[in-house]
Amino acid sequence: MPARRNSSDLRCLVRRIFPGANPLRRRTDYFEPIALLAVVLIAVVTVVLAISMAQAELRSRLIEVEREQVGKHQVVATVVAEVDNATTAHRAVAVRWGQPPDEHFAVVNLPARAPATGTVPVWLDQQGQLTAPPLTRAEATQAAGLAGAGVLIGSALVTTVGLTGARLWVTRRRLAAWAAEWEKVGPQWRNHAS
Repeated sequence: MPARRNSSDLRCLVRRIFPGANPLRRRTDYFEPIALLAVVLIAVVTVVLAISMAQAELRSRLIEVEREQVGKHQVVATVVAEVDNATTAHRAVAVRWGQPPDEHFAVVNLPARAPATGTVPVWLDQQGQLTAPPLTRAEATQAAGLAGAGVLIGSALVTTVGLTGARLWVTRRRLAAWAAEWEKVGPQWRNHAS
């Protein structure tokens, strides 16, 4: 008995999605199956596009990671003094690295909670100039994930807005058709009922 009920439920679902030869169907009834098909196709294309976009972003970021890993090196600098700074998120400190003939000084920002004494790691480029830390593989992976997620979220928003607008348009057309038909049939029913 349950197998028969499941097949009946499946037939009802198919009839609901695809109106077929129902004599009561209207032209606007074809909107739902076409919209469903369009949403499924858009979802498949979006997933493929998001994956390829994330992979392309990951490849380009990993090339950048390798280039930065080769071009930058880390040295340990000694904190010389704390510099007056108005921001509360970072603390500016003067640091020194290297030996007296090649001794270098610079001002770097430390997190506000970090102690302003001791040593801190600083990154230098190939010319020995202070630079930002190199990009890591984790940051590259995160950027690729954000690119893929951006494609998915953007497509979902555009699809949702488009589908909602189309449904409103179809509903207005359906209601206008019903109102026009009622204008024809309504007087007959009023006369028949009295």
